[in-house]
Amino acid sequence: MSDIGFTLQRKRLLDAYAKNGKPFIARTIPYHSTGVLEFDVVDVDETAGVGFAVARKNEQIVFFNYGVGEQVDLGGAAGFVRATDAETNQAKGSSTNGAQDYVIEGVGLSCRAMRVEFNGTNETYLDALASDPDVQNAFVGNGPIYDPAVIVAPAQMQSPANLENGMFQSLLGLSSVDFLFDRKRVEKIGTLEMLPQAGAASYLRANGAPEACNRYKIPEGYLWRRDGEPDCELTVTVILQRPLVVPISLATLWGGANEGDFIAPDKIYLELVMRLFGLGIDLPSQN
Repeated sequence: MSDIGFTLQRKRLLDAYAKNGKPFIARTIPYHSTGVLEFDVVDVDETAGVGFAVARKNEQIVFFNYGVGEQVDLGGAAGFVRATDAETNQAKGSSTNGAQDYVIEGVGLSCRAMRVEFNGTNETYLDALASDPDVQNAFVGNGPIYDPAVIVAPAQMQSPANLENGMFQSLLGLSSVDFLFDRKRVEKIGTLEMLPQAGAASYLRANGAPEACNRYKIPEGYLWRRDGEPDCELTVTVILQRPLVVPISLATLWGGANEGDFIAPDKIYLELVMRLFGLGIDLPSQN
């Protein structure tokens, strides 16, 4: 399909490969990348059991800028960690895999996990209860924690009364999305509320219908080229344009210095996953 002033990047790319006269492979495997948005927990009253989780204005999340095995900051006490296949399927940051040209025709965004970081005054509690290394990692914010009974996490995070992922949903309309090609050309997409979750949630928690085809669609497409070509470097940046304040109810933990006191986390992290859907084209392997 090609009309005056409107050309599909998919057609342009397929035509270019066809004119080359060599066999090629086309596939629709999506790319995904994980980033973290951080909430500070402030103005805590541990006697009354209340506090405030605050996501700060101008906080940024950058997606697709690292590959498997490269360092990525996911927050928490450990800081930078080596990315695994769970974080991304890119071999190298900002690049497509191999010598692939990729037409971006859809975008999805979901919240894959929430993490809580307890430090400082809670060390006595952690020493008393958490002997398993995975549990210890979860309590210092390095691993996901799923706490539907809100024994530890604030009720606003994972309570069954919270049928939506409220903290995630509240961020969507406040955060802008920019595609940056070759560190010079910026495409301003809009805000996160435009990006459905592409089937990554139930009906109770989805941003739109939880179907794999429910994505932000780009019919004409953006062309993400193989290394060495124009538009070969891509990063996607999400910027929180306004601060978000979430009042939270604290949990009562045991084993601390003051038995029965409410304990506040230091940080709350949302792990966000962005997916790019479209068509990738490359030459077949010679091996």
